[in-house]
This record gives sequence, structure tokens and C-alpha cells, in this order.
Amino acid sequence: MSATEGANGHGPGVRAPIAPGEQAPDFELPAVPDGGEPFTVRLRDLLARGRVLLIFYQDDGMPICTSELKAFAQEYDLLREDGVQVFGINTNGIGSHGKFQERDHFPFPLISDFYGEAVRAYGFWDPEERKSRRGVVVVGRDGRVEYVLPHFNPGSLAAFEGVFRGLGLLGDPGQGG
Repeated sequence: MSATEGANGHGPGVRAPIAPGEQAPDFELPAVPDGGEPFTVRLRDLLARGRVLLIFYQDDGMPICTSELKAFAQEYDLLREDGVQVFGINTNGIGSHGKFQERDHFPFPLISDFYGEAVRAYGFWDPEERKSRRGVVVVGRDGRVEYVLPHFNPGSLAAFEGVFRGLGLLGDPGQGG
């Protein structure tokens, strides 16, 4: 059974979340930075400058989604210093992203995947809700997925630490890192 034929209980036509080692699907989508004009994001161009952290979230302005993005906003300087480019991504439009940025001022751009093409390609599409699920993906400079955390829970310190461990910014438990 292929990943798009309902493997792992994701239903027919719904891909399971992308796995480490897989080639990250390229995309070209609009994004909204804090206080700036929308611009086009091309994954292949970003990878030429370093690793990319994609934070998939459900809706602009919802409390748990806001908490998810704020968790990464608090550590943005550390991520940037390590050369990690951070982007939020969901299926809301650029107008919604603009209002969300005006309200919360995230230090990273929010990508609008209005038709859900990248969300589906990465395996974070929720067919019942018809929008993105929460999750985190790290893409290496070579275009391969380095780390995936499906169903990211911003209230879980262990999940957040797992992302930083996946980025190589924390040592493995028991190694004094």
C-alpha cells in the first residue's frame, strides 16, 4: 500500500507525514513577514542559505496555534544564530496571516498554502477539518528531511526539546548535552 492509499490510518488519498530521509517536496508560496509586504518563498532558494524549520499549524489566531508559534518565536534568536530559517505554514490566506502578524508579531514569516498543496505533500492535511494538522519538519540543506514531529503539542516540553534535539541544538539525554 502506498502512502497515499490510506496507510497508517490517514484515509484514502491522504499521505502519512513525511519521514526523515525523504526528499522534501519543493514549493513556491506567498508568505507574510511581521510588518512587511508579502513575498514569495521557494524552498529550493531557502535551502541554498541553510536548513529550514517548517511549523505546520491549523488556524491563525487560535489559542493553541498561537502558543505553538510563540514557543518557537521565544527561541528564534537561537535558531537564527544556528542558521535555521523558521517559517509557519498553514492553509489560511495572506490576509489572515497579515492580521495574525499585526496582532502577534512573530519574528518569522507565515506561509500561505491556501490550496493545501504543500500541506498535503508533507502529510499534514486533515481531510475532516480541510486544513493543516500541527507538526514540525526540519529540512536539511541537501533537501532531505532531517526531523519530523507529527502532532506537535506546544504544551509538551518533551516535544519542544525533541525538536531542538532534532536540530542538534541539545545533546541526547544521558550525554550531558
